[in-house]
Amino acid sequence: MNILSTMEKKYYWLSNKTPRAVDQLRLWADNPRLNPEESHLTLSDYAEDITREDADRAAFFNLVNSIVNDGFITFDPVVVWKDEANQKYYVAEGNRRLIALKLLRNPNKAPKSIRSFIRKASNRINLTTIEKIPVVVAPTFEDAEWYINQRNSSSSLQRRWTRVQQQRWLMTLYEKYEGDISKLESITKLTQSELEGFIRILKIKDFVKIEEVKSLLTDEEYKNAASYKFPISVLERFFNFAEFREKWGVEYNGIEVDIVSDIESFYIAFAALIKRIVNNDEDKINTRFTKDDLDGIFNSLPSVTFTENKIDSNPISITNEIPNKDVNEDKSIDSKKLSLSATSQFLRGNLDRKNLILPIYNLNTDNAKLLGLFDEMKRISLTYKNVVAASLRIFLDLAVLYYIETEGLTEDMKKYYETDFRDIILKRRLEYLKSNKLSGESKKIVNKLLNESNQYSLDVLNGYIHSEKTYYLSKNFLNGFWDFLFPLFEKLLDISEK
Repeated sequence: MNILSTMEKKYYWLSNKTPRAVDQLRLWADNPRLNPEESHLTLSDYAEDITREDADRAAFFNLVNSIVNDGFITFDPVVVWKDEANQKYYVAEGNRRLIALKLLRNPNKAPKSIRSFIRKASNRINLTTIEKIPVVVAPTFEDAEWYINQRNSSSSLQRRWTRVQQQRWLMTLYEKYEGDISKLESITKLTQSELEGFIRILKIKDFVKIEEVKSLLTDEEYKNAASYKFPISVLERFFNFAEFREKWGVEYNGIEVDIVSDIESFYIAFAALIKRIVNNDEDKINTRFTKDDLDGIFNSLPSVTFTENKIDSNPISITNEIPNKDVNEDKSIDSKKLSLSATSQFLRGNLDRKNLILPIYNLNTDNAKLLGLFDEMKRISLTYKNVVAASLRIFLDLAVLYYIETEGLTEDMKKYYETDFRDIILKRRLEYLKSNKLSGESKKIVNKLLNESNQYSLDVLNGYIHSEKTYYLSKNFLNGFWDFLFPLFEKLLDISEK
């Protein structure tokens, strides 16, 4: 009789797979792949997060296409655990795959930016084949943790954690086990020195959240610095140099980071370093710098001074304190210049602005034409009024078409008008959406758009292409037309604000 060893018995659960309904499996909100600064309440929230970057979106599309073309491949296990509090099963390993499966089964729950792609993919697969999938049920969440840390396999369809995601995961474990390094060693198989290094660099990164540092950064710089996408490896390289730590008065004591220099001068220098890492100026600091570059970079940053009294600082224990009035009034010159440069050209509702679309807006979409036109309209000056006017008409046409495809309305409209879809002109498409899909403000906008007596009408938009009239080409009128249509575009597309 085959007798299992103690180790084999401990992990025997890994060899057992059981079918579970895809719709009943829950996604893991604490997955290190996700942005910890955002909430994930819906399937759309999860999907939007893991497809925000171009590379991540391309990889996710490859995964979806693989499932559609080859079926759901089960050689790499989906590991779940049961939450005893609510008796629901959560996915510890395989969240990207589960998101893909859930979206294929419910394309209407996909974020607008990828809904068209998901809907087309869903139409190519027999949904009954992905109603249930085999999963491995871990006895406890701790066993699921063990598997996450042991998993080393890779394939073209898998996305390994980035270094900062791995560091955040380790910090989660560190807090969960109350700093028990020996426990973390047993789970992660990392050495004590490796774990301490991970934790220290996260503490250093979190200096950006201290008000004295935050006040020296612009809103955009702080957002990039505090983001989970921050290139932490650059910061890590700096503080790995003993010479750098010595000049800035940074001392390591286990997992603690002590600042023994003048704390105010350290904050100023640290903020300047962060600016150089997150900005895209010519003097940007990236991972390509070497030890030979260190002196030049160090000399280009504000000096850190030392006082007789040593000041210890533990960034993990420091929260958002009440801002010091003197510090706020003494912001860096760069920050002051930025606030003073916020001219009327960048104010919402300013009809005299020089570009149709404000630079604060981004379009999230998988449609290359829409994205390209949107970005170009942000840059083209309104001195090119004919180009901008014609582009506005084309953009509306593309946006309406994208919405119809995204919502799966093509076949319904063909039946409604009893004609081929490409023969349905924009006016009739808008009439259908007004009667069957839109509501609230977007419906009111379309109603006015279809009224030829309204100054912002589809008739005027068509005139930009077919008419010789020029009195609707002023900067103020074109800006006003965009502002009038903007709430409709927000409904049809996924437009976000920086």
